[in-house]
Amino acid sequence: MEDRHGLHAAGSDGLPDGFQLLHNPPKVVRSHQELHKELLLAHKKRGRDLVVGSRPELHMVLERRKKEQSQRQEEEQAKGPLEHVLLKRQQKHEEQNAREEEERVRDEAQLMEFVRVRQNLRKIHSALQSKATNS
Repeated sequence: MEDRHGLHAAGSDGLPDGFQLLHNPPKVVRSHQELHKELLLAHKKRGRDLVVGSRPELHMVLERRKKEQSQRQEEEQAKGPLEHVLLKRQQKHEEQNAREEEERVRDEAQLMEFVRVRQNLRKIHSALQSKATNS
């Protein structure tokens, strides 16, 4: 059974209710963008319940986002003070490594420039010596 958006209805393909098979990917991309815009509008201007209640896709997206957010909060709360200290220490260590890497690259660039200038001076010096011996 195909609905008005070119998507198959759930249930006939053995998928859980609320899931749909994508029939036309370019059309689905557009409809996904439209759903995203609709969610933003529903959140900003109108009451969420009015639009979300009439569109099951919006309801599914909203529920999934709420679930992901609650999982992140639970994971954050489950961490003890030791884990927080270890995470901070790890971040400081990574920042220090990044700074050292930047400094190393900068030093290498300066060294390469020094070598290049020295080679140019050698060429100039040898050219001047060869002219002096020829004259």
